[in-house]
Amino acid sequence: MAEFHFTLFTAERTRSLRTYSSSLQEERKGAYRLARFFRLVKNEYIKVFKKLSTKIMIVLIIICALGLSGIALFAKHNMESNNYSSYDATGDYQQNIDWLKDTNGDPNEIAMWQYLIDNDIDSDDWRYDVLSAMFADGTGDMSGIKKYLDDNDWRGFCQYRLDNEILTEGEKWEYQYRLDKDISFDKSNEKKNDLIMTVANAKNTIATMGDAKSDGQNSRAKLEDNIKLALYQLDNDKLDNTANQMSLFETSEPEQITFWTVFLTSTSLVTVVALLAIVIAGGIVSSEFSQGTVKFLLINPVKRWKILMAKYFTVITVGYIMLCILFVVMIPITGLMLGFDGFSTPYIYVSGGEVKEMPTLLYAAEQYLMKSVEMVVMSTLAFAISSLVRSTALAIGVSVFTMCIGSTVTQLLGQLGQDWARFLVFANTDLASISKGYSIFAQHSLTFAVGVLIAHMVVFLLTAWDGFTKRSV
Repeated sequence: MAEFHFTLFTAERTRSLRTYSSSLQEERKGAYRLARFFRLVKNEYIKVFKKLSTKIMIVLIIICALGLSGIALFAKHNMESNNYSSYDATGDYQQNIDWLKDTNGDPNEIAMWQYLIDNDIDSDDWRYDVLSAMFADGTGDMSGIKKYLDDNDWRGFCQYRLDNEILTEGEKWEYQYRLDKDISFDKSNEKKNDLIMTVANAKNTIATMGDAKSDGQNSRAKLEDNIKLALYQLDNDKLDNTANQMSLFETSEPEQITFWTVFLTSTSLVTVVALLAIVIAGGIVSSEFSQGTVKFLLINPVKRWKILMAKYFTVITVGYIMLCILFVVMIPITGLMLGFDGFSTPYIYVSGGEVKEMPTLLYAAEQYLMKSVEMVVMSTLAFAISSLVRSTALAIGVSVFTMCIGSTVTQLLGQLGQDWARFLVFANTDLASISKGYSIFAQHSLTFAVGVLIAHMVVFLLTAWDGFTKRSV
């Protein structure tokens, strides 16, 4: 009996050892195949980075980074050099009075402008803002609040309006919030004032909507998110938010041009990287055939499809290397030219009804990655054409032309009501805009866009595989 158990144990152990040995051999084979693949990739890297054109591309990326920051610095200095100190507020007020008298305007509004002149109140004074807002609809009356204006008493002004006037929902909230939090109308509280007005305006709009989910321009959910976001910033004293950062080319005041204004605008330079990646993709296969060097590749005991995949892997990774170079060099270049003020400002947003925040640098990286989708798709198209034809110029030219006119054609078709255009690859490459709901097509979701891109990518890669593996040398 003991011998039987020993024999059984020995057999089981032998089978286990054989299984382990077999799995170990498979792992070694897998590691060997992977090592051979990366040797092919290494060979492609050497060929790509030995080219003078690749070095020129890297220099161009750095020049673009310098150029964007330089434009921002020049624009800021140009805005600062404009002298607005000679602005005559009194003359402007008098023109308003003359116009109102000529057109039989509201006497109360005439009295308001005259009051501003008599008390030497300019547009930086809180009294100018509140009076302008009160008379914006032509129904203002300053008789009851004149005492508080004369005394420069913003608290008394707020309390008087709460106690004695019919106010909108937004106005009621605004005046009570200012009293509770002791926030005056002064320009020193400009950022808080802007956030307070965001909440007040949103509350007014919601009040006029009733039970409707939208008024045609604003959705109730979006307005409620705006209220949550503004209150979060006010209550947590996080008055700066890069989510409100405008593009460099939308700025009109020097203080609007900051580190993040330039850095977030630099995502537009990803298009330059995409063009450079297309140049690499357009020649990486066709040049091998046109120069006859493909024969040296194919004499190796490596399947053609593996060589093709090594080249494709090289194209995509080199594209992302150039993207990383742009991202990294933008930080010191922008900081040196414009300073690092506000570098720690977070990106605050609302998702799923909750206010969240993240480092702006991480948000910028996400935007770079989303913008890079166009680079990947168009590089894949160039790679497919390069695998089909022996002309590098044709592969690059067709891809660049397609990239340049693609978005224009999509916009035109969308405006003409051609909904089928949403299935075109160009309508789905800008994932950053689609994720924020900025698409010309209704109900254009991020999931749909990714699905369309994957379908096109599969077609491009199958075309490249067919053209490369079946071509005679």
